[in-house]
Order: sequence, then structure tokens, then C-alpha cells
Amino acid sequence: MSQSAAAQSDVEAIDYPALRDLVIADPGLILGDPVVMKALFESGDEGNVVDLGAVARARLQTEIRRLRKGQETMIEMARANLAAQAQTHNAVLSIMEAATLADLDKKLAGRVAQALGVDVLKVYIEGHAPLKSAEAILGSAPELSSALLGPYAERLGPIDRRYADALYGPRSNRMESEAVAAMEIDGHPGVLCMASRDGKMFRPEQGADLVHFIARAIERRMGEWLR
Repeated sequence: MSQSAAAQSDVEAIDYPALRDLVIADPGLILGDPVVMKALFESGDEGNVVDLGAVARARLQTEIRRLRKGQETMIEMARANLAAQAQTHNAVLSIMEAATLADLDKKLAGRVAQALGVDVLKVYIEGHAPLKSAEAILGSAPELSSALLGPYAERLGPIDRRYADALYGPRSNRMESEAVAAMEIDGHPGVLCMASRDGKMFRPEQGADLVHFIARAIERRMGEWLR
């Protein structure tokens, strides 16, 4: 059999539908083979040859757009994290500047809440009300923390309407999200409650590290006076 006849026989033996399906499933078989690509571009039959270079460029551009979008998302997350850290630092500085427990109470209700970007901030101490008149540091019935949190140390998300009135008073109907964290203040169980009119301020998928940090800072500052 001549060489041309053998080549023709090999061509006829190819299962073209199967080959086509294979290339569609994995274009890299063609795009990644420089010899095949060169042969295609040099074939000269422009009417029947797909511009595989354009296909490769389109795939590359799609990948670049995907990576750019991911990069922009990461940058936005980093900016949000830095802003949250700056807010927390300012809040803790205000907490540390308090000269008395009454002063701390005013700062928690005012400067600290503003620094954190929340509308209401309350600290409830179970079975103990250390101030006769207070805005933020209040006494509560026993088991408040268990009622609000159950077995968990914190909860971030939509307002729990069952307790909103008791926790946030007349402003409760305007609050949409909250962060609640368990506390231990000089042997007394307690709870930190922060609420916002922004329904996206606190979400269940958020990390609670900064909320815990604020709670620990308040615990240590208050403990000095309660002892």
C-alpha cells in the first residue's frame, strides 16, 4: 500500500464525531499544542478554520476579568476590615479614658457607640445594678445571657424581637440588626448588646472577633470599680 493510500485509510478510520466531542470538552488539547496550532494557521483555508487565537484571547480576557473582580472584592474586604479596626481602636481608647464608672457609662452610651457606628449600646449585669442612674450600664434579671444566647458566646444578625423592647427601650422598633456577646464582670454574668438601624450592620456570617474585643475591654475596665 502506498504512503498516500495508507494516510487516506488512517483518515477514514478516525471517528470524527468522537474527536469533535473530545475537543469541545477540552479545547486545551488543541490550544495547548503549538504544532497543531501552527498547522491550522498555515492551512490557508480561512473559510473553514476557526480563529483559535481569538478563542484563546477571549478565554484569557474572561479569566482576567474574573481575577480582577476577585481582586476588587478582596480590596473592599480589606478596606472594610481596616475601617472596623479603626472604629474599635477609637472605642477602646474612649473606654480607657473613663475616670469613673459613671463616666464610663456616659462614654458607652455616647462616644463609644458613635465610634462603633451603632445606634444603641447597653451592658447588662445580671443581679447587680452598680449605678443608681445610668444610660448604658444596667442591672438585669438572672439568666439574661442564657435567654439571649443559649449555649453560644455571641450572636450577630437580625434583631430578636422577643427581647428588643426590654434591651433597647423606645428605640427598639427602629433597630434592625444587633450584636450580643456574653460577659463576665467581677464574677457577675453579663451581656453586651449593640443595635443598629442598618439591617446589614451585623450579619450571622460576620466574624465576632472585634465584638469580643470590645466586650473584654469593657469587662476589665468595669472590674476595677466593681471590686
